Amino acid sequence: MDVIRWVARISGLILFLFALPFYFGYGLPIPNSSLSLLENIHLFIMPVVLAGLLIGWKWELAAGCMICIPVISKLIMAVIFQENPGPVLVLLLLPGILFLVYGFKTASQER
Repeated sequence: MDVIRWVARISGLILFLFALPFYFGYGLPIPNSSLSLLENIHLFIMPVVLAGLLIGWKWELAAGCMICIPVISKLIMAVIFQENPGPVLVLLLLPGILFLVYGFKTASQER
């Protein structure tokens, strides 16, 4: 279980450091008429996902939810709007799922 925890932490940190400059490159996450609806939604969910990547160092289960719920929602919207979600968004699911696995496993062991 420690391997899952550390893979989630390290991959989350790498993805955080990779995604943060792109997020700030768009500017403030306010509705922008020059961007598509899906891109505007992406700008609103990214702070939650980025915070989840950092929170995973302390609270794995909460971080997994903060990462997976917005990312899966955005993937569903990408399918509905028939747009490409991008590979980074799919990669964000890796630490999110690992945080959820570790969080649920440790929660069940504590009972």
